[in-house]
Amino acid sequence: MSASPIESPRPPATARRARQARQRARAAFPERPLRGAAVIALALAAMAFGGCGTQRSDRSGLFEPYRTDLPQGNYVTREMLDQVQPGMTRAQVRAALGSPLLEPMFRTDRWDYVFRYLHASGRSEQRRVTIHFREDKVASIEADELPLREDPTDPALPGSAARR
Repeated sequence: MSASPIESPRPPATARRARQARQRARAAFPERPLRGAAVIALALAAMAFGGCGTQRSDRSGLFEPYRTDLPQGNYVTREMLDQVQPGMTRAQVRAALGSPLLEPMFRTDRWDYVFRYLHASGRSEQRRVTIHFREDKVASIEADELPLREDPTDPALPGSAARR
């Protein structure tokens, strides 16, 4: 029997092999319907890493540790220090200012109240109050510039929510 003009002859072997190869490739590597989601996820990741930057132009901030503000020592205000007068006893000074940060073993005639505030940026503030005693009574007071009173906007105030 001969092939009728209505029936198409069988495709050549090379075309058949090419079609089979395409089918095998589709089976091995199916189309990816999540390609749009992957692009969106990549864009979101790039934005998230962009938020890791720092204010300093010489640093990226990406591979640097998180730094926080660090208050250390005795927070003393001018208002607290004004309560201490020459002639007061050690117990009265302790009641007004709290225990000193430094109480030297070999110099029992002085108490040092030191406060240091280290900002996350690396900048630091330091305040010092030194009380000198003579015969267990306040003889003199030395102090750096102190805040007048506890100010809720002062980031150095322990427990303050304000940060610079």
